[in-house]
Amino acid sequence: MSTDELRELIADLVDEEPADVGDDDDLFELGLQSIALMRLVSRWRDEGLDVGFGDLAARPTVAAWAALLARRPDAAPATDGTDEQPTDAGRPAATDESAEFGLALLQHAYWAGRDPAQPLGGVAPHLYLEFDGPGLDPDRLAAAVRRLVDRHPMLRARITDNGRQEILPADGQGTPVVHDLRAVSDTEREQRLAATRDAMSHEMLAIERGEVFRVAVSLLPDGARLHVDVDMVAADAVSFRVLLADLAHCYAHRLDAPETEPIGVTYREYLQARPAARRAVSDAARAYWETRAADLPGAPELPVVEHGTGRPRAQRLAFTLAGDERDAVFAACRRHGLTAAAVIATAYAEVIGAWSAQPRFVVNVPLFDRDPVHPEIDRVVGDFTGSVLLEVDLTTPATFLERARAVQHRLHSDAEHAAFSGVEVLRELGRRAGEQVLAPVVFTSGLNLGELFDEQARALFGDPVWMISQGPQVLLDAQITEVGGQILVNWDVRADLLPDGVGEAMFAAFSRLVRGLGEERTWSVPVPALLPADQLAVRERVNTTAELLPARPLHHDFFASAVASGDAPAVVADSGVLGHAELADRALRVAAGLRERGVAPGEPVAVTLPRGPEQVVAVLGVLAAGGTYVPLGVEQPPARVERIRAVSGHRWAITAEPGEDRVTLTELMAHSPLPEAAGPDPEQAAYLLFTSGSTGEPKGVEVPHRAAVATLDDLVRRYRIGSGDRTLTVSALDFDLSVFDLFVVLGTGGAAVVVPEGAQRDPDHWARAIREHGVTILNCVPALLDALLATGHDLGDTLRQVLLGGDRVGTDLPGRLRERVPGCGFAGLGGTTETAIHSTVTEVGDGPGAVDPDWRCVPYGTPLDGVALRVVDHLGRDAPDHVPGELWIGGAGVAHGYRGDPDRTADRFLTLDGRRWYRTGDLARYRSDGTVEFLGRRDDQVKLNGFRVELGEVEAATAAVDGVARAVAVVVGDAVLAVAVHGTADPDTVAAALPDALPPHMVPRAVVALDRMPLTANGKIDRRAVRAAVAERVADGGDRVEPDSALERVVARVWAQVLEHDGPVGVETPLFALGGDSVLVTVIVSQLRELLDTDAVSARTVFAHPTVRELCRALRAQEPERLDAVAEVVDEIESLAEDEVDRALADR
Repeated sequence: MSTDELRELIADLVDEEPADVGDDDDLFELGLQSIALMRLVSRWRDEGLDVGFGDLAARPTVAAWAALLARRPDAAPATDGTDEQPTDAGRPAATDESAEFGLALLQHAYWAGRDPAQPLGGVAPHLYLEFDGPGLDPDRLAAAVRRLVDRHPMLRARITDNGRQEILPADGQGTPVVHDLRAVSDTEREQRLAATRDAMSHEMLAIERGEVFRVAVSLLPDGARLHVDVDMVAADAVSFRVLLADLAHCYAHRLDAPETEPIGVTYREYLQARPAARRAVSDAARAYWETRAADLPGAPELPVVEHGTGRPRAQRLAFTLAGDERDAVFAACRRHGLTAAAVIATAYAEVIGAWSAQPRFVVNVPLFDRDPVHPEIDRVVGDFTGSVLLEVDLTTPATFLERARAVQHRLHSDAEHAAFSGVEVLRELGRRAGEQVLAPVVFTSGLNLGELFDEQARALFGDPVWMISQGPQVLLDAQITEVGGQILVNWDVRADLLPDGVGEAMFAAFSRLVRGLGEERTWSVPVPALLPADQLAVRERVNTTAELLPARPLHHDFFASAVASGDAPAVVADSGVLGHAELADRALRVAAGLRERGVAPGEPVAVTLPRGPEQVVAVLGVLAAGGTYVPLGVEQPPARVERIRAVSGHRWAITAEPGEDRVTLTELMAHSPLPEAAGPDPEQAAYLLFTSGSTGEPKGVEVPHRAAVATLDDLVRRYRIGSGDRTLTVSALDFDLSVFDLFVVLGTGGAAVVVPEGAQRDPDHWARAIREHGVTILNCVPALLDALLATGHDLGDTLRQVLLGGDRVGTDLPGRLRERVPGCGFAGLGGTTETAIHSTVTEVGDGPGAVDPDWRCVPYGTPLDGVALRVVDHLGRDAPDHVPGELWIGGAGVAHGYRGDPDRTADRFLTLDGRRWYRTGDLARYRSDGTVEFLGRRDDQVKLNGFRVELGEVEAATAAVDGVARAVAVVVGDAVLAVAVHGTADPDTVAAALPDALPPHMVPRAVVALDRMPLTANGKIDRRAVRAAVAERVADGGDRVEPDSALERVVARVWAQVLEHDGPVGVETPLFALGGDSVLVTVIVSQLRELLDTDAVSARTVFAHPTVRELCRALRAQEPERLDAVAEVVDEIESLAEDEVDRALADR
């Protein structure tokens, strides 16, 4: 091919004059589209030119292509382009026209996805349109439809029960349904039109009877509405253009007009010829994708609802790019050397990423690329769709232009290897993961395919007024199409699977982003947060809290009121009672002793004393001296104490025994009291709490007076805490809930009931203390309340408010509490040590409906006074409602940082727009009412077999099973997911319930019952201890297990045959680890039904029981004894046949 011939060819592709196409012009800037390039590659390969899509896309100029074609040797042509080649080679005889033939890969997936047992299944893949136009003649339309169905065999295709297809005789199929609405009232007319739309747009045509195409017409007073529905198992989007144009042609001609010229090739012949046409590139494509599969991410993790609303419901959202707006966007694409399809795909990816829990994901991109096996193949109706899985990586910041270039590069590279289709890639991913893998987020570009509706169709049938498509295992499908010189942008959304408003919010953000591409500034910056304005308004409202009281030292209120409170109890213990005045006197004596020892303002002083009144005296004494108290539990190992001392730098420790650098309360209280407590700057650290660091080294959190006081002021106001209140100090002094237990009552004239050393793990003692000492407020972690309620003891009648924090708050606790203490208030609080105890609150009311059934646990809730919350993505942008992100807490309660660790402080604490924030590392999401929902720690997310598993979600689903009081999910051994349960439920019952509550990759392989859940010293679940207990009982396994019954042998043989598995199948090996997928499951079901003569086998059963052994157990439960008897016969016959074959071969 000469350079001039090449230039003319290219000019035709980009709709330019050859003289306007320079040797070095970027062809993408001239408007070359990816689909046109794909067709050109197919054409050249068909003609024997060995060129690759990626090579052409990498150097898109006339000069580069000419040089490439000159260097490349000719490949063996797939066809010589004549009518006789190569389709005649495998063409069935005319008498075989109705013989069954196989389904294409995507056809098979469509067929399988109709089964409601399939994930995202129960949906027919179809396209439905309505046209409003001039009056139509029903008889003439009926004749046109019959001629159309006769012309295109696939419009009378029947899909058989065994997953094959056959062409039925025409026999007048396809007669339109006529709705005469001319004489009815306007109201009835609108109702009946809406009913027809609803029925046809969500219809599942009976493809097993050959119903793949349906036409209806509604006759109206001023015209007619044409309704057209086609199942995509018979016709893809490009074929729909063909059949609509042909329908218009047939209608336009009189009934006695000669038949349209027949098409010289059929879809059946295409499927037979295609393997030969693709063989040269399929091996390289397979190798490419098998290499990519090792690191290919999964589908976007959009905020789907856990349980759909029942009937699949598709929703269409649309906007149009037209006129100057369209021209500006397309001009910008050309200016940057990018195709419009790749650019709009990038905008789509950015929006999907904003609503996805993970920034790396794949988008399913259909390709309409018919192999040129025959000159008339473009006139054939059928499913020619291929696909690629486009990887999108939004992990690092990038401008939109940079992102678009990366997407186009990846798309071109992937498209070059599309001979190994997306369906096959998903099967490979499923084999590696041992689970079915889906790619339900789709981007379909029809740019450069021409007008969706040709001029004749629009002239006869009118303008399209409604269009919707849906497909199985599709959550969201974006479609870009040319209609009437405009760009129609549609989204078809499974609205029943998304929270209310999510689809609309995503689409609105997409529309704004695409329209903004006509402005150059959009390209030069990263995509900003796509948070909808209404969601932003809700967050601003809930983050606007009451004005804070003046900042002051943590101990100020106690000492200011101690004299007035006099002998009123301040500390209540089994050993006696300390009044406010006496407590103040002792604390001021301690302060004097510390001052004498040189303790300076802000100097840390350790408090290492057993639980009891002495702890309270010591803490107040340190604060009164102007110091910072450092609580250290008496059970702390000496080595950890030394590491803490090295970080805190404390010179003195108040202990029970004297020693070097240690001082006792007795020694300190021998001094005369200070005349008054020190009044340090509220920004000075009040206490230094050490928590466990991820490296194993303790990290010391410096909490200023100002932060702690802000938290306590809110809670005092909110719960009207005063002199009549008493708290129970169940929390250890080195756990920040103790700050509330002490100071919230000491500063208001109330009393703290202290739990003595040795009773901190004794809920019987707590119950007695609550009852005997009149505790009114209980503040603790959820596990301690659970233990307290489990005792069954009388709790008296004084308890009026329970505040739970520090861990996930189970939804069962409010009800259980009120059974024991009617009318008691209940609140779940969220927060961190770094943000001064508590930062959020959710009040849980009493009575029916108080606990939202959608709660996994009691939410974090809304901010306390002076607190602000953000949920952000990995780039620090605010995440939309329902989307998980990292929780940031800002405002008055934020600590200074980590003592002696500036790097960690800089990483976790930051200042933005004048507000200080703490990055919690917690996963959370906003609900639509402005409530923040805690999802767990980022550390609780694990990767198993390529899937991200959130342990908190596994725990919530398990805890919802009747009889489970508490559940803890852990990973043990070689990536074995297990769950430990405590309660009355039997582990087998729990295991049987989980497949209906969790996706397959989140279903634990083992359920282990524990007599009690191990707790840490602070009363939280000890996950390390749980993991160790579970590991003792869970065997990793992995060896192939042989069948031990005839039924297992029969099922295993079918699996091996369908999956083309080398060697026997282990009965405990998951189906998807063997390479199974939804398509092959349908084949397995079909063969087992026939072989075992049973209807007990269904795709739902296989998905719920994905090993041979589990499946056989489930089948026996449905048909006890009979299936085993049938299997014995089948097994015997199959064995006998093998013996006869062996003997026959031996005799030869």
